[in-house]
This record gives sequence, C-alpha cells and structure tokens, in this order.
Amino acid sequence: RSSHTYGSIIRAYGVLQDLRGVWDTWREMRTRHMIPTSIAIGCMTEALASNGDPESAHDLIKELLAEPDTRPLVNSVIYCSVLKGFSHKRHFDRVWCLHKEMQTEKLTVSLAAYNALIDACTRSNDMARVPQLVKDMAADGLEPNIVTYSTIIKGY
Repeated sequence: RSSHTYGSIIRAYGVLQDLRGVWDTWREMRTRHMIPTSIAIGCMTEALASNGDPESAHDLIKELLAEPDTRPLVNSVIYCSVLKGFSHKRHFDRVWCLHKEMQTEKLTVSLAAYNALIDACTRSNDMARVPQLVKDMAADGLEPNIVTYSTIIKGY
C-alpha cells in the first residue's frame, strides 16, 4: 500500500465515523515507516476534527511539526480542518490560538482557512475581527469569494 492508499482508507473511515479504523490505519502506515503525504495528513486531521476530536487532530499536527520528515508537509489546508473542528465545538479561544500558531509557523493562510476564521467570528458574534482578517487576506494576495461574503453577511 502507498501513503495515498492509506489516506483514502483513512478518509473512508472518517466518513463512516469510525475513529478506531482511522487510528488503526494511521498506526499501520506509521509502523511501516511510511512518510504520509500532505493529502494523507489532511485526510487524518479532517477525519478526527469532523468527528468531534479537533484536539487530537491538533496534537497530531504538533507531532508532525516536530519530525523533520513530516514538518514540510503540514500546511494551511491541514490546519483548516482543525480550525473548523474547534469552531463547530464553539472553542473559539482554540481557533485564535491555532491562527496564531499558523502565523508563528509562517504558513501561508489559504482562502478556505480565512473563511473558516471568518465563520468563527460569525459563530462567536465577534465580528470586530473581520476587517483585520479581510486586510490580511488582501496582504496575502487573496480576494474574498462568495463564501467569504455570505459568511460575513450571516454574521450581521
């Protein structure tokens, strides 16, 4: 099996809400000393975060950042799953800590991640943060899209 195959299996277990299958597959891949792809890591963090365990997804990111072989694979898309997971659980303090961590790690923030941050503002009734996020988007060369605008409107 390749790490792409493992990623697909992890994703399938995640869709089935089978966290034991998710973890068993991840451990099998790592036991075989396979370096996961960014996509496999994304499938893993999404499976955990979307099934109510964003804390474990964040712990996994921290482990991967500590390993020289996997550190370069961690990206904004991977963080985005965890941002959404914490936001949906209404753990907004964790959302902003993750955002700060992304900045510290010098990750390029994706449009999807900015939209997740704006959604957290909407969910927490903290719309005062939105103007700065929109400025940061522009500074990163990103333009708001229909999701950005509809999320902002939803907040007001």
